[in-house]
Amino acid sequence: MPYPTRPIVSLIGLALTSLSQTALAQQDPQQILVTGVVPAGSSIDRSKLPYPIQIGSAQDLHNVGGASLADFMGQSFSSVSLNDAQNNPLQRDLQYRGFTASALLGLAQGLAVYQNGVRINEPLGDAVNWDLLPQSAINQITLSGGSNPLYGLNSLGGSLVIDMKNGFNFQGSNIEISAGSFGRTTANIEIGGNDGQLGYYINIERFDEDGWRDQSESAALNVYGSFGWRSEYSAVNLNLQHGRSDLIGNGAAPVELLALRREAIFTGPDITENDMTMMSLDFSHEVSSTISFSGNLFWRKNDTDSFNGDGSEFAVCEFSGGPGLIEGLEEDDVEELGIDDDDLCEGQFAGADALESFLNNLATQAGEDEEFNIESFEADELSGTGVLSDQAINNISNRVQQSFGGDFQWTLKGSFAGYSGQLVIGGSYFKGESDFSSVLELANLDPISRITTGLGTGTFVDEAATLINTETETLSTYISSTLDLTEAVALTLSLRANGTDVSLRDQSGLRPELNGDHSFDRINPALGVTWQATENHNLYASFSRSTRAPTPIELACNEGVFDLAVQFAVERGDDPDDVDFECRLPNAFLADPPLEDVVSSSFEIGARGFLGDIAYSAGIFHTTNRDDILFQTTGRATGLFANVDETQRVGFESRLSGQLPNVNWTLAYSYVDATFEDNFSALSPNHAFANSEGEILVQSGDRIPGIPQNQVKLLTNYRVTERFGLGLDVVNNSDQHLRGDESNQLEPVDGYTVVNFRARYQVSDQFQVFAMVNNVFDEEFETFALLGEEPNEVEVPIIEDLTVPLFLGPAPPRAGFLGVRYSF
Repeated sequence: MPYPTRPIVSLIGLALTSLSQTALAQQDPQQILVTGVVPAGSSIDRSKLPYPIQIGSAQDLHNVGGASLADFMGQSFSSVSLNDAQNNPLQRDLQYRGFTASALLGLAQGLAVYQNGVRINEPLGDAVNWDLLPQSAINQITLSGGSNPLYGLNSLGGSLVIDMKNGFNFQGSNIEISAGSFGRTTANIEIGGNDGQLGYYINIERFDEDGWRDQSESAALNVYGSFGWRSEYSAVNLNLQHGRSDLIGNGAAPVELLALRREAIFTGPDITENDMTMMSLDFSHEVSSTISFSGNLFWRKNDTDSFNGDGSEFAVCEFSGGPGLIEGLEEDDVEELGIDDDDLCEGQFAGADALESFLNNLATQAGEDEEFNIESFEADELSGTGVLSDQAINNISNRVQQSFGGDFQWTLKGSFAGYSGQLVIGGSYFKGESDFSSVLELANLDPISRITTGLGTGTFVDEAATLINTETETLSTYISSTLDLTEAVALTLSLRANGTDVSLRDQSGLRPELNGDHSFDRINPALGVTWQATENHNLYASFSRSTRAPTPIELACNEGVFDLAVQFAVERGDDPDDVDFECRLPNAFLADPPLEDVVSSSFEIGARGFLGDIAYSAGIFHTTNRDDILFQTTGRATGLFANVDETQRVGFESRLSGQLPNVNWTLAYSYVDATFEDNFSALSPNHAFANSEGEILVQSGDRIPGIPQNQVKLLTNYRVTERFGLGLDVVNNSDQHLRGDESNQLEPVDGYTVVNFRARYQVSDQFQVFAMVNNVFDEEFETFALLGEEPNEVEVPIIEDLTVPLFLGPAPPRAGFLGVRYSF
């Protein structure tokens, strides 16, 4: 770790050590309070937490029956919405208060996610793989609001803590099988128990489906096991997991194509194959009635292969000396000169330079501002078979991500500064390593299915290849104290120091501009107070700050890297104008400006409690991000990152829950106003109002795309008889703006209301039959939208007639599922 980082963390560590020794001397050995490794797992009375939390139990997850944990949260939790950018049920983008947790590499992630106290945001891009989280093995989830620094990096908008089952919180055996629409089948078996000292839990979960859209089959298998030991004062758990998935999510499709057939895809396939193994050891021990410690150690490895078939920006041009591969011949620009691009490649030019000169001279004569820059690829710049094609490309990549580390904390209870309370002192270490490689293959495109599987030419564009190694290392020290100022008022003070170092190294020897070392040091505070105003009413208020360091992906794509690439081109004697720097990552991100770490500050105020027999919660939040990282779209699957001086999420959350003789219900409303608070120009070349540079003007107050402003959720369960129950859930989301329309100049995507139905019948104490119908009224709606290139650039039947560059992520139609569960 570089020296600028070490003094900060070491100094805080020394201070905390001194404080802990003082606290130990003041403890009353008769008092006991144990906290978990992660703050949300604390045994502190929930009424003393100065921020809102939402909890889902294993039974809640089973009742809702979503395809993934994201599905459950989108249906049940306030301020949570889902985007179908990939259109795969295991790869949905989750938005909480306008902050993202997604499996898509490259999205700016804003939620910290923990499994058994282990941070599972992947090292390369902080992505969260929902397909590697077996729902049936989850004991409880806790979603905390606000930028609480105790949850570490990435907790800008909140934190999700997932506690898995073990032999002490689950005893018994279950076998469950279900099947239904889209060829979906699921199977699960779990068994657990203990003898009072030794416990075990094993879970195997399988998911298969053909997908409701064309060419979209997927499969996932997760095996999870936990083996524990308990004594009167100590506990140890060894947790093991192996997950494999083969997912196809063919993404958004042109609006005109969906109007013809909603199952249709644009191009494909878009395949993600995960192979993950994870081990963790968590432990706790009560030293005395007032002192305890806990911690964990972990290791995780995820090997991911990606294959993305997409439209090509290359052209095969017949020159006088033979065919050549070129880039930069834009059909629309050529047509403005009154020329058909097909007429330019009939052998009349000696090469790309002659073609470029001809077009620029013609543009000058016509008074056009357009300047053509045609890049040609010589034989020595291509590898493989040498067979050329401009129909499509295959982006093929592999990333191996490995992380390890640990967390350790002391918990002390007693009198501090004359007030009774609890003190938590701890530290954590995280190291993530990633090896990323990618190649670009020229391919043909099946004119009917529009997929490239088996149609690769075996020719690779060498300059598009990437081979890079990244390392991320974070050392943190933290302290949190909760003091009882009175019997009704509790004050919480927290502080966390983070030192993060990110290293990138080009492994090919051909792209030294990718090499770099970056350090980010930050101390983040939190202050909160709760007041138990009456027996049934609790008030809270808090201020907190958290940060997110730019990910290796974002740091590999910056303007400084582009400048270095130009410099190295000059040193080699190459034409610097030919440098077309692109980060060849799975989503083909382009170059972006230098990035600062994101600093998020949150204010919360709210109330919770009971109004008679009705439980309620209501709160207002205000979160400001400094140097937020924005993904700017340049096409359907391309874009760039940039810092925005300030963004803001302001909102209101409310929730009511009650129970009638045979009905329990929950009604939730949330308002999330996510806006840019800065005037800036954003790149969006496909926007109808873009200037000649392909930029749009974003003004302070414009809404951030992809986030609905208003949301209503109703969850009901009706007990018909002791054995028969029904459930009906309603989710309403208001409209959202398109990605690529950060200026809010275009019509937003319409909001929607979706109704889901479920039923369960307990045939016997051991045997249960259940059924679900999602989207009961078969509503057609979209949860994601972006601006891309004009679809007709892919010259195949049907597509060649489409001209509107609007791509939508359609939601699934009505679907039914039937299952059985046997417990023994």
